Amino acid sequence: MSRPSNLRQQRFSAEMKRVLSDIVKEAAEEIPELANILIEVSDVRVTPDLQQVRAYILAVPAEKLEFVVRLLNQYQKPIRHRLSQRIRHHVRIMPSVQFFVDQVELSARRVEEILRKLPPPGKE
Repeated sequence: MSRPSNLRQQRFSAEMKRVLSDIVKEAAEEIPELANILIEVSDVRVTPDLQQVRAYILAVPAEKLEFVVRLLNQYQKPIRHRLSQRIRHHVRIMPSVQFFVDQVELSARRVEEILRKLPPPGKE
């Protein structure tokens, strides 16, 4: 899945990010395993036909990220049902939703951490 190529896909992607963020926040309050974990939908990518949505997730504490993504994928059916209630008037076919770890953001955090550990320039 690449970056949105047309305006419709871009708008749908932005709307899906907003709606999925709300749904994930609600799910985090209702699912006991997600208590005390801060979850963020960092990016949403949509196929050109708008039938598949890939939501990229970040979590704090970061050690729970894999667990959170696995749990959200297990709860796909109720999440998709909530999604259908909110966007049913905007789409003909309800998209499938999959959750993934946001590797780009994790890599950026690692680079920042490495850069902070380096000595300041000129003080070697």
